[in-house]
This record gives sequence, structure tokens and C-alpha cells, in this order.
Amino acid sequence: MTTRIPYIRWCGAVRCGGASSLHKKVDRLVAGQSRVLTPSISVAVTKPLHFQSDVQQRRFFTSPAVNNYTKLLSDDLVVRSFSSTAGDVATSKRDDTNQQIISNAESGDITSAQELLTKMHADAISQNDSDQFADIDSYTAIMNGLIDQQTQLISSIGEEMNEIASDLNATMPNRLSSESNEKGTAKVMTLTEMANDLLIQMEDISGVSDRYSSMRGNVAHELRNANILPTSHHYDLAITSFVNAATVARDTNYSSPATNNAPYVAQRWLQRMETLAFDPYSGVSPSVDSYYHVMEAYASLGNGAAAIPANKNRAPILAQAVYDKLKENTNLIPTVREHRLLIRAWSNSTCKEAAYKAMGLWMNMLRLFRAGDEEMEPRLEDGKMVLEAWSRAINKHSARRAQTVLNAMEKLVSHKKTEVRPDLDCYKYVLIAMSRSKVPDVGANVIDLFNTMEEDRIFPDTACFDAAIETFKNCSRRAKLEESETYANAAEMMLKRMEREHDRSSVSAVLPSSTTYTNVILALAVRKTQKAAITADGLLQKMEQKYAEGNEAMKPTRDSYVGVIHAYGNSGAESSFIHANEVFQRMMTQHSNGNEAVKPDISAYHALIRACSRASMNDSASTEQQRQALVLAIATIQEMKKSDLNRPNSKTYLLLLQCCIQLLPSGAERAKALRSIFRSCCKDGLIDQQVLNEFQSVVSTDVYHNEVVHAAHDYNGVKALPESWTRNLGYRVRTQTEDGVSKRNPIISVTGEVIASTAYNDHRMRRRWSKVNKKLLQGGRM
Repeated sequence: MTTRIPYIRWCGAVRCGGASSLHKKVDRLVAGQSRVLTPSISVAVTKPLHFQSDVQQRRFFTSPAVNNYTKLLSDDLVVRSFSSTAGDVATSKRDDTNQQIISNAESGDITSAQELLTKMHADAISQNDSDQFADIDSYTAIMNGLIDQQTQLISSIGEEMNEIASDLNATMPNRLSSESNEKGTAKVMTLTEMANDLLIQMEDISGVSDRYSSMRGNVAHELRNANILPTSHHYDLAITSFVNAATVARDTNYSSPATNNAPYVAQRWLQRMETLAFDPYSGVSPSVDSYYHVMEAYASLGNGAAAIPANKNRAPILAQAVYDKLKENTNLIPTVREHRLLIRAWSNSTCKEAAYKAMGLWMNMLRLFRAGDEEMEPRLEDGKMVLEAWSRAINKHSARRAQTVLNAMEKLVSHKKTEVRPDLDCYKYVLIAMSRSKVPDVGANVIDLFNTMEEDRIFPDTACFDAAIETFKNCSRRAKLEESETYANAAEMMLKRMEREHDRSSVSAVLPSSTTYTNVILALAVRKTQKAAITADGLLQKMEQKYAEGNEAMKPTRDSYVGVIHAYGNSGAESSFIHANEVFQRMMTQHSNGNEAVKPDISAYHALIRACSRASMNDSASTEQQRQALVLAIATIQEMKKSDLNRPNSKTYLLLLQCCIQLLPSGAERAKALRSIFRSCCKDGLIDQQVLNEFQSVVSTDVYHNEVVHAAHDYNGVKALPESWTRNLGYRVRTQTEDGVSKRNPIISVTGEVIASTAYNDHRMRRRWSKVNKKLLQGGRM
């Protein structure tokens, strides 16, 4: 009979028996223990024993050596079993705690989960055992739970904001809801800070902070556990939390240092991801979503009523910088989502180049769409944002750029590449851009736009008509004489069309206002005909009538009356100055009746004086009428002197000099009147270059020498006017005195040139030296 002796391991590595799989497991188990079995005896067996009979086998196993080995082996297994059981218990407890953290986080009890995580963290540090830290799944569950809670809060805040918007008259509920929204926003920011702290803790424990700077500044302990290494998902969660805080703060107009700083912290986490992406063992790399969320956070800086004005310009610049970094990443490709976000950011900005940037992104989307990328198809909202940006832009090319975008949108429809048609807002933004333009012929395309709208069954609203009329008004004032007549007629015809649209229905979306009528009046004032002046006066009387009936939208303004006065002054009709004076008196009466919008200013008085001076334009005007016009002009200035608000200035006396020149024939009487006006101007201290040059051009050399040169004094070798003649010009210049640099009244030579003092020249040069752009220096050091 052959019997194999069981597997035996002694201190001398004596082996007896077969090497079965069970024996190998036992060998690995023993090899993993720190305690080595060291019996005091040794059995010299080099090969398996074979027993010839049962008696021989019993004798061997009952021998003292085998009995001692069996006893020692039994004791050692008991000790090892006890140690293994204790370790298993600790591991099981840690696993149970991690599982409880995950369960609490998934059920929404973030507070309990956070407390358990904090306790495990404290126990690990106190016991100096890195295995006691919570595992990475616990951190992931808590961060996911924080984002879920943020989403729920943001949804609740959005519902309350919709209720506020739908019930504007409920002041008390609105106030309470606003306070609740502010508290909700603060709670969202608190959850963001919790997610941020968790990610920092993961970096500190895993050792990321050892290789890179810690977001906290310093690491509080030296325990490390590489199993808690954060992944891209954790960084994206932290970035998302900061984006949520920034966007909800924008929507609720809530501002705090934490929410204002949220986009910048989000970018710091994105930069950490970019740094870790260079380490192939980190497993971390930013995705397109990572860049998009940071761009979204920056875009929120410039929106909302609580946005800092400087952020409106800074927000798109920062978002554009993140987008440029995304384009530099060779592994990622920007999507249509990033394009639309940037278009929105630039469209909301007040930067000088904002409209250019938004249009460039839109044109890039259009180019990619035409190249076959269906995802890049521009939506109607994209084009409207670009057009709105151009309608606000202060640029002489804004109208032309807006028309370019609109034409591109129309071509896409005509070529059947898209079903997105321009709507009323698109045409309205283009018309507004045209109304803000200073290009003389920008109004040439207005009628074409209205015809296109009519073909597409788009009905213009009040804003479209107002913008078109304002465009015609501006063109009539800037274009050449023959073209200005055309634009003035177009403004009048557009008003009639607007009134027809209004009369078609009592619920019409077209409603003329005082602004509409005033723009037409100002356009008619350019036509220089008696018919245009009568038409303008008729519009003004219509405004007065409707305002008297209680229509506040038709309240006349100062520009309305000044425009009619100019229309009469430019008409060249007989007794036009009398009609202009009648309009001026109606203006004074309207103001005395309580209409503050027609409060006369110095431009109204100047318009009446100018109307008087043009009474000589009519060949049929008698000498007596011209004298009446001059008397009216002088009476107007006397009335101005009695006023506390509309005192005469240099331009007033210049107009009176021109009035005297136009209405009085050349001779002693006119020279006497001119001297009287000039002396009055000197007495009031209002002599400037224009007044002096006008007086010099119409009087004789002897008169000018007696009135001006005799009274002049020397200043640095130049004949200059007395300082009292220029004391009320409204500005003072620097000059050098014995006590140093001081200010004095402007110094004008008898030839009408302003004399710059040495101190003033030095001051100008110092200001130029202080400029960053040294190219402004002319003749100075570069």
C-alpha cells in the first residue's frame, strides 16, 4: 500500500508529500503571514514515503516528531486565523461605512454622508492609517449628490422667478420670493464650496498636491492613499458646481465675492486638468464640456442687472480666451454649442469690437454649414443676436454690416439650404442700425426692406416705422440739397403710411408718437419751402390737440417746436419770422401750462434769432419787415438777459451780428448797430474768435482799429484783447506768473488767434509724455 504524506513546511523548507493545488494555496497563505513557523525539530525527508502496511503507517503518524509537528501547526493556524478574522472585521466595517456614505448621498442626505466621510478622514489621521480613508466611490457619490441638490435648487428658483414675472402687481409676494431666491443662491454657492473642498481633499490624500501646488495653499497632513486619485469626472463636477453658482447668481441678480469669483475658480480647475493631461499616468484630460462650462461661467459675468459694468466688456474676452485654448487642443474640436455661447456673450457686450466678433463667429458657422457640417446650421436666434449687436454698435459701418448678415440669411432661404426665415425682429434691428448711422445715403435701402417684408407677409411694427423715419430725417440733414428733398418727402410719406396702418384696426401694433412726428418735422425743416413749413406746423398743432385730449404719447417736446421754428426760418416766406415767433410763444405757453418737456433752452432762442436773420431771403420782404425782424431779434436777446437759465453766449452775439448784416443795408446805420452789438458783447465778456472775425469782416479798418486795436495790450510781444472781454467764455487756460502756474482767461490776439502761454504748452507736453502711446508726441522726445 502506498500513502502520500501531507504537505509539510518547516524552517528548513523540507517538503514531504505531493504539490497539489491545495498545498500551493497553503504555501501562499503562510508566505503572506508575518509570523514564521519555527519548530524545534526537523524532519529529514527528501522524497515521499511509501508504507507497505497499515501498521507501518500508524507507527509513523504516532511517532513523537509527527505529533509535535501536528501540535505546532495547529497552534499556528489558530493564531493566524484570529489575526485574519480581526483584519476582516475592520475591512468589513470600513466597507459598510463607505456603502452607507454612498446610500446617504444617493438618497439626498448629503449632510449625513458628509459627516461619515469627515469621521473616516479624522480616524485615518488619528490612527495614522491611510487605509482608513473613505474610498473614491464615496467621494464620487457625495459630489454627484451635491450637483443634484444644486440642480433641484436652481429649478425651484426658476419656478419662483417665473411666478414673479407673471404677477408683477403682487409686490409683497415678489419681495418674499426675491429674498427666497437670494437664500437659494447662497445655498447653491455653499454646495459649490463643499464640492470644491472635497476635490482639494482628494488631491491632498492622493498626492497630486505634492507634485503640483495645492488649491488650499498647504497640505494639513502627510498621509497618502493613491487609490483616491481624482479623475476627469471629479474635476468636471467641481467646474459644473461653480458654473451653476455663477449662472444662478446672474439670473437672480445676486452678487457676492464668492459668486463673482466663481468663474475664475472654475478656470483654475480647468488649468489643473490641462496640466495633469501631460501626465500619462494621471488619467485626467479636459473634454469639450470642460471648456464649455468655463466659457459659460465667464459669459454669465456680463449678464444680469447686478453685473458689474466692467464685466460686460471683460466677460466675452475671457470666454473667447477659453475658446482659443480649446481650438489649440489637437484632440478636441469645438462644437456649435461653443459658437452660440460666444455669439451670445459678444452680443451682450458693450465692447467696441463686440459686433465684429459676434459676426465673425456667425460667418464661421455659416461657412462650415455650407461646407457640409449640418450641425453648424445657423439658427434664427443666432442671426438675431448678431443683428441686435450691430443695432447697438457705434460704428459708421454698422448699417452695412447688418444688411450683410440679413442678406446672407435671405440667401440661405432662397437657395433652399435652410427653412429659417428672417422674422420681424431681424428687419427691425437692421432698420435701427440704419437710423443710428451717419452715412448720408444709408436710407436708400429702407423702401426695399419694407417691400421685402411685405412680400414675406411680415407686418412692420411701430419700432420699424420709427427707425425708418429717423433714418430719412438723418439723411435729409446730411445729404446733398437735391437728395435731402427726396429723403424729407420719404419721411412724410412713411408717416402717412404709418397712420394708415394705425387706422386699419383699433388694436394695431403701429402707433405714432411724439417722437415720430418730431422726426418728420425735423426732416421737413430741411426742405426750405413754405409748404414744408406749413406742413410741419400742422403736425405740431396735431400733436398739441391730441395731447390736450389726454394722449400722453403725443406730448410735444422742445425739439418739436424748435424744428417748426427752423422750418419757418428756412422757408424764405414773407413774414416767416412772425410765424416763427408765434410758434415760440406757443412753446412758452405750453411750458407755463406744466409741460416740462418743452422747457425752452438757448437753442430755441437761437432758432428764433436765426429765423429773423433770414427774413431778407425773400425778395418781396419790405424794408419795414426787415426792421421788424431785427427788432424782434434784439428783443429776444433782451429777454435772454432777463433769464437766469438762458443767458446770451458768444454764439448769441454772433447770430445777432449776422442778423444785423442781413437786415440792414450797408452804411453808417449798420456800422453804428454793429459797434453797439460788439460793445455789448465786450461788456458781457463773450468775445471769442468767431465774433471777432465776423466783426472785422464787416466794418472798416478805421472802425476796427478804434474799437479793438486801441484797447489791446501787449502780451509776449503780441497785441492781445483785454482779459475782461473774454472772462465769460466758460474756460480758462494755464499761464505762468510770479507765484507759479495759475489759470487766467483766454488770450486772443487782435487778429483773432488764440495765444498759447508757455505754461500751457508745457502742460500739454507733460500730458503727452504721460501717454502710453509715445507716438502722440510731435517734436518731443520719443
